[in-house]
Amino acid sequence: MLVDSLTIDSVPQDEVTVSTYRSADLGPVHIGEVTFQDELRLKCEDIGTGFYVQLPILGRFESRHRGAHTQVSRTSSAVYQPGAGSFFGRWPAGYRALCIRIDAPALETALARLIGDRVSSRASFSPVMDTADGYGRGWADLLFSVNRQLASAPDDLLAQPLVAGPLAESLVNGFLLAATHSHTEALTAPVAAARPTAVRTAIDVIEADAGKPLTMSVLAERCGVSARTLQKAFRQHLGMSPMEYLRDVRLRRAHEELRSADPYVDSVASIARSWGFAHPGRFAAAHEEKFGIKPLRTLRG
Repeated sequence: MLVDSLTIDSVPQDEVTVSTYRSADLGPVHIGEVTFQDELRLKCEDIGTGFYVQLPILGRFESRHRGAHTQVSRTSSAVYQPGAGSFFGRWPAGYRALCIRIDAPALETALARLIGDRVSSRASFSPVMDTADGYGRGWADLLFSVNRQLASAPDDLLAQPLVAGPLAESLVNGFLLAATHSHTEALTAPVAAARPTAVRTAIDVIEADAGKPLTMSVLAERCGVSARTLQKAFRQHLGMSPMEYLRDVRLRRAHEELRSADPYVDSVASIARSWGFAHPGRFAAAHEEKFGIKPLRTLRG
């Protein structure tokens, strides 16, 4: 089932027999978990306005789109591209899956930023994406992890702009790396050596705006280079990625705030969330590894 409010754009929702467990929007990325109560066969002239991918949790389904007949499973999935003609799908009863919708303009913008040049033509995607290993498996695992987070604490992750913005960008960029398309070669080609000035500029931006929802694309734009060029520059000169450097700065700022906070008013969890750390256990482990002390002891000390 292709999702736009968990239904195909041109099909009334009351004609589709599903049980919707939850759905959430992360900016341009919509994630929905659905289960079909009964078998469903569906045909439409077009899938709508976004790119769609289904990641099965239980069962598999078959579809026909862009002249390709596919069976969606845990090892391979189909990519449904807007404006590519008619679609037919058949879902068995009990089929359960994550349904991913990515806004087309956001995908095109992300691709242009990653390549570092204006994309001269709209990307054409292969109808099948390998999710057995490599980038495809990693992208699917990331989505399943996000879905588990939504299930356990639906407001915790999405309420934090420092988490939601970079996460949405990672999901879009991950899809571009996992899927095969007409710009895959340009996206995976080696990038030119970066100037150290770009690294210094990014460091200045991070140090000044660590509390803002910085993403890789925002940093690259502020530095006047492509995201891949900035990534390579940080690896060359600092041995880490820009996002790892940002995380390190936020960890240091959180540590400083813990030292000056009132333990009767503030909590470790609230301070961690304010600096973009959505998982208290991981924050505590990272804090202890870097500073040699548990965050709770820092707060009380």
